[in-house]
Amino acid sequence: MYRLVVGLVACLCEVAAWSQEVSPRVGWSLTAMTEGEWNMTSGNTSWVNYLEAGVNVGLWKGAAFEGMAIATYQAGGAVDDDNLGLSNIYADENKPFRLMQASLSQSFGERFIVSFGLRNVDMDYFTTPSTGLFTGAADADYPILSLNYPLATFPLSAMGIHLEYLPVDGLTLKASVYNGVANDDFDRQFRFCPSSDGVFTLGCISYEIPTKGEQAASYTLGYVYGKTPSEEGDVHEKETGFWGLIEQPLIMFGKSQLVLLGQGAAMTSRDIPCDGYWGGGLVMNRIARNNMTAGVVCNHLFFADGHETDIECTIHCHLTPWLSLQPALHIIHHDKHSFVAGLLRVSLELGNDR
Repeated sequence: MYRLVVGLVACLCEVAAWSQEVSPRVGWSLTAMTEGEWNMTSGNTSWVNYLEAGVNVGLWKGAAFEGMAIATYQAGGAVDDDNLGLSNIYADENKPFRLMQASLSQSFGERFIVSFGLRNVDMDYFTTPSTGLFTGAADADYPILSLNYPLATFPLSAMGIHLEYLPVDGLTLKASVYNGVANDDFDRQFRFCPSSDGVFTLGCISYEIPTKGEQAASYTLGYVYGKTPSEEGDVHEKETGFWGLIEQPLIMFGKSQLVLLGQGAAMTSRDIPCDGYWGGGLVMNRIARNNMTAGVVCNHLFFADGHETDIECTIHCHLTPWLSLQPALHIIHHDKHSFVAGLLRVSLELGNDR
């Protein structure tokens, strides 16, 4: 079944590529990742696979359809029971098809964009040039979201509306409203039921300043507000939180740029699984001729069962324009448990927008 789905996705991408030759309004992308994980402390190993196919179809003026589906497969299970998550492509359940996005976007000039449909918060808010380097789940979406809410973070999605407004150059305002409970079952994804599922809102204000290097300086401050079902199923619990992200270029070494990464989040209530998080690191981009990227980051989680820290060192190497290799080392410390784990990720990226 898995091979069948992979073949179908590949065929769809071939059709999209053919459509691109006919109409420049059709964009497509295909990403495949395979990853080996090894807990050096316990000896546990795991094999994780991720496949993503996306399409962007231009419709009338300023409008486009955005679609994305993924397939996940892992053998061996998680190499440890850490809360932060060793890998941002690991999913507990193997599924040959998950629909992650099926939305319609409409832009009004160059300053205002509205998107409605099935969406995922990771791509809208948390995938940035610096955070996108690291393999840990905490850099893909903040733990105060993924550990506290049944929200549309990987590998789930939910119906929602997403707004973006650019009042002046460099300044971006974002706001989103999602169904309170996300899902990956096709028959339960296309629903918006505030009375039973609650709602979840997320927003931020960001400012970018261009620099001499590849990456701009970026400063973001955001909020979260969730009204989700309680364990009884009929009473909604309200939780509010705030989060921030800084990506600050520090110095140039030839064409290479050293960037400081800082991020953090806190909830207004402590009677929840995860009430706070912070992270900090350094990223060096455009290293050597093949534009490698290397970085180190420390993420710390305030969890009800005890604090947890993950230090990750990684380097992303482009072997070809479409093939890359990424080793990573994680040192994870719980209050009463520590371990060291390594992973090796191979990525294949194709598309007419790369």
